[in-house]
Formats: sequence, structure tokens, C-alpha cells
Amino acid sequence: MSKSLGNVIDPLDVIHGVSLQGLHDQLLNSNLDPSEVEKAKEGQKADFPAGIPECGTDALRFGLCAYTSQGRDINLDVNRILGYRHFCNKLWNATKFALRGLGKDFVPSPTSQPGGHESLVDRWIRSRLTEAVRLSNQGFQAYDFPAVTTAQYSFWLYELCDVYLECLKPILNGVDQVAAECARQTLYTCLDVGLRLLSPFMPFVTEELFQRLPRRAPQAPPSLCITPYPELSECSWKDPEAEAALELALSITRAVRSLRADYNLTRIRPDCFLEVADEATGVLASAVSGYVQALASAGVVAVLALGAPAPQGCAVALASDRCSIHLQLQGLVDPARELSKLQAKRVEAQRQAQRLRERRAASGYPVKVPLEVQEADEAKLQQTEAELRKVDEAIALFQKML
Repeated sequence: MSKSLGNVIDPLDVIHGVSLQGLHDQLLNSNLDPSEVEKAKEGQKADFPAGIPECGTDALRFGLCAYTSQGRDINLDVNRILGYRHFCNKLWNATKFALRGLGKDFVPSPTSQPGGHESLVDRWIRSRLTEAVRLSNQGFQAYDFPAVTTAQYSFWLYELCDVYLECLKPILNGVDQVAAECARQTLYTCLDVGLRLLSPFMPFVTEELFQRLPRRAPQAPPSLCITPYPELSECSWKDPEAEAALELALSITRAVRSLRADYNLTRIRPDCFLEVADEATGVLASAVSGYVQALASAGVVAVLALGAPAPQGCAVALASDRCSIHLQLQGLVDPARELSKLQAKRVEAQRQAQRLRERRAASGYPVKVPLEVQEADEAKLQQTEAELRKVDEAIALFQKML
């Protein structure tokens, strides 16, 4: 960073935000030589064309801790700090949704230990919470703050919000009150422990949210800043069986989402049929089918009997080496229209692949072209050929549906 280039960032500007003109005005009040002011203005205009957005104290603190692996000099990306502000918004909205799910009359159990009737997804999120606690304590002991921030960010965003809360919606609205109560107790434990994990990095938003949670006991600490930090002795719920089951569910979900995107089924809930290689995988797939339905926005999710054929008019994708996905397209798409689009896409992909082959076959290509460009061309060719194979498979499927 250089003051004369105008790219030194004042932390207060990241916290409160500043316009481009505000940055320019700061230069006029600085000790820069007048001959360097215009150069600095050009640097500010290039780096912050719209100024610096308001990110807040918590987002900046979290971001700086995530950056500490770079050493003493930090090449700060304001957009990354802005991403952590959005993470704060996600925390707020997730906790707000969770409190609605808990209800006004919710009373947390005296301890965080499971009651014994937890569902598969309850056991999974407790297991993932245990891993977040382990990584956080391990990171603090080693002064590895990026590892701690990564573990907590992943738990809140990718596991609690993206998976667990989505799976909870049908449970909380269902008729099984025992399952709903177990889910509420598990959800409360995730909020309580998760906020305590985050509090050293985001003290303000976590304190505000913590004050909205009911307490397990009247003598519980009144503030998050004097609440004990979570340790493995408190959260020892590692469950490899539940993690394996949910990993299958997430693999199926990713495959279904990919097929829905390929065939532009964003507003339709197509039926999904799972073809399994053995009985054990079939049992596991049946156990997670409800979660797949919630996460993938699918219609019916059914496991086919061993050796049974899938219905006609299905697109196929692999979820794992033991499970294939058949997504019902019959009656949901116009085969003739899709064929027309796919054939045009195929022509363009063939043209691009041919250009790459000709370029790589040109005289002197291995000698004159830099190695990194050759590697990029090879990767592009492989990607284009893979896309061609997918297009050909889709064309064959739609031709059968005509």
C-alpha cells in the first residue's frame, strides 16, 4: 500500500462507509505533496469507483482475523469484508427465523444433551457443531485465526442455514410433536453454542442476538461476553453414521439441482427416482428421501427396487458410485423446443472445440505458446468435450420423448 497511490484504507471508512468524493476530500487534508494528490485520486477512483460501502465493526474484525494468514501486511479486499457484512445479515435472519420456529412458549431443556429421540438431521447438525467447536478450540490454541473463522463461517452458512433450517421447515409444521420438540431443542443448542463460538470475532451482533434467546436456567450469565466458551467436554456429539447418511442426501441434492438447472426447471418440482446398487444404500436413501425433497425442491422422491427400471422420460445423473438419480421430465418440458435449443448449443460447442483443436495442432504451438496458456487451452477443450457429451445425452433423451 502507498499513501501516494491513495490505496491506504482507514478502518473507520470500512466501518462507516465513505463516498468516492469523501476519499478525495481526505487527500486534501493529508500531508501528501500537491503533485501526488491527482495520482492518489486516480488510484482511489480505480480501486473504489463507488466509494467504500458501510461494512460495520463485526464484519471488519471477522475479516481481519480471517486475513491473518497473510502475515503483518494485509492486501485487504473491501468486497470480502462486505461479504462478511452479508454474513452478519444471514446470522440475523437465521436467528429471527429460528426464534419464530421455537415459539413464544418455548422452554429450553436444563442441559444441551440430546433427549434420545433426535431425528437423523438433528444428530447430523449436532455432529457438525461438535466439529466446529473442535476446530475453533484447536485454532485458538494454535493462534490459527483463519482456521477458526473458516470453521464457524462454514457451520453457520453451509450447514445450519443451508441444510438444517431447510430440513426443519416440514418438521416444525408437521403433526409429530415429539420430533418437533426434539428439533426445537437441537435448534436452540445450535444457536446458543454457535453464538458463543462467534462472539470473540463478532461481539456486537452476537450479543444482540443472544439477548433474544431464552435461558436454560435463571442463574445463567446475563451477557454473552461472560458466558463460557464452548468446549468439547460440553459438545461431544460426533456421529459418523449420521454424517454419512446426510452426505448421501447432499450428493443427491446437488445432482438434482444440477439437472433442474440444465433443463430450466426452476419453478417446477419434478419427481425424482433413486436407483441404488445394493440394499444398504437403498435403506440409507429411503431414510434421507424426505430431506432430499426439502433441499432439492423435488416432488416425490422414491427409491426404486433393486433391478427395477426407471420410468420413461427421465434425465439421469450420478450422485455417487452407489446411487443414480432419475429426474422425471415427461410432461414438464416441450421436447421439440428443447431439442432445437440443444442442437444450436451442440453446433456452437463443436465449433469451439474445433477451434481449440486447430490451435493446439498448429505448427510451433508446443514451443511458442507459454505453458500456462497450453494448460488453459487443454482445460477448455476438456470442458467443451464434456459439455458436448452432456448435450448429446440430452438430445438422445428428448428424441425418445417425441
